[in-house]
Amino acid sequence: MIFNNIINHLKRWCLNKAEIYQKAYVGYGGVTYVGYQVAYELEFKLSTLIDKSFESVGDLKTEILNFIDVHYEPSVLKPQNDLAKHIIQKTNQEFCIFLEELKSQKEPLELADVPYTRVIIGSEAISLQDKFRSVWGYVNTSLWFPLMGNEPEEISEKFFVMFDYLEPHMKELEQIIGLPQVHIYSYGENFLRPENCVETVELIEYGGHETIYTDKDFSWAIYFSHENTVSFAGSIVPMVKDLLSDEKEHWDKFEWI
Repeated sequence: MIFNNIINHLKRWCLNKAEIYQKAYVGYGGVTYVGYQVAYELEFKLSTLIDKSFESVGDLKTEILNFIDVHYEPSVLKPQNDLAKHIIQKTNQEFCIFLEELKSQKEPLELADVPYTRVIIGSEAISLQDKFRSVWGYVNTSLWFPLMGNEPEEISEKFFVMFDYLEPHMKELEQIIGLPQVHIYSYGENFLRPENCVETVELIEYGGHETIYTDKDFSWAIYFSHENTVSFAGSIVPMVKDLLSDEKEHWDKFEWI
């Protein structure tokens, strides 16, 4: 059985908890940030269970409890003081209580308003990463067009703009690639967590990590960089050029300062 809705309720709890810790971050001298990291790690690990089949909700609970104490962030692996340790323990305890509440609920759960996000690890991720490399020449340890040393000449359809010129047209871009009805893949910088790709229905601009998106047929690519560039390649290039026709003077011009 698939328990995506239970998992999404748990993910929503983690996201809300992370937001609470972020808001408290300044007032407590920064130590509550470890709570944000714990909650975000839990959300990440839960996303690896999306679409995974379990014999029962009890088996799902067992799998979740098995990764409660699996951590990736250095500040969680080695808490800096007793307060940080307390925050980690408290967050995990509260999460387990909420998990038990969900498991014990008799009435059907309402649908959790969490966008589809499946974290892909293991052999499936390796296969996708190989395809990102072979089709788009992208490796997550280096930059991609236009920031790479040598442009991918084998990709004939490509251009880039600075994100400021694309930002007003993000909704139209999402419509061009079929979001949120279709699922796409993303892959990017990953320093601390297991190597992974993501299946998603969201196109998120640069948020701290270089990220490339592609459709499931690998017919197009969109790349958001730290330098504020957005690159397009493949089948969507003519449509995106039409969308950004009023910004033509800014195509393929690096204007970051």
